[in-house]
Amino acid sequence: MTTASGAPLGRYGSEVTPDAPRVEVRLLATPLRLWQRAADHHDELLRELSLLALAPRTGTHDLPTRLVELVELLGKRYGAAVGRPDAERDSALARGLDRLDLVYRVPLSLADDAQSLAALMAECEQFCRSGELLTMPQPPDQAAFGQWYLGEFVGQLRGGSPTPWPGPWR
Repeated sequence: MTTASGAPLGRYGSEVTPDAPRVEVRLLATPLRLWQRAADHHDELLRELSLLALAPRTGTHDLPTRLVELVELLGKRYGAAVGRPDAERDSALARGLDRLDLVYRVPLSLADDAQSLAALMAECEQFCRSGELLTMPQPPDQAAFGQWYLGEFVGQLRGGSPTPWPGPWR
C-alpha cells in the first residue's frame, strides 16, 4: 500500500497530495512469510488480469461482464505495477524473523481505497474459485491475512485500535 516511510499509496488509491494529513497505522505481529505468500498470489492474479486486459476481445472469449469490468479496472490500471519493495519487511525476512511490527504513515483517504480494494479482490477470488480465472484461489490463511491487513488500515484510519495478527505465523 505504501512504504514504511509513508510514500503515497500509488497503484490502488486516489491521488494523494504531498501535504495530505497522514495518520499512523500500526500492523502488529505481522506474519512475514505469510505476507510474502499472499503478496505473490496477489501479484499472480494481477498479472493474469493484466494479460486478459491486453488480449483482443473476440467471440471466442466469453467472459462474464463483471469479470471484464474487473479486468479493465485492475488489469489495465494496476497490472503493470506488481511487486512492492518494502525494505524493512525484506530485511526482517532475510534475518529469519517470523513476525514484525510495522508502522505506516498514510493519508486518511486510504480507508475508502482499502475498503474498495478489499471488495474488488473478493470478487476476483470468486472468479478464481469458479475456474473462470487460471489463478488458483487463495488458501484460507492468505485470505484471512488479506482481510486482517486491509481491515487494520480501514479500522485504524476510522479511529480503531491496532489488533495484532492472531496467527498462524508461517
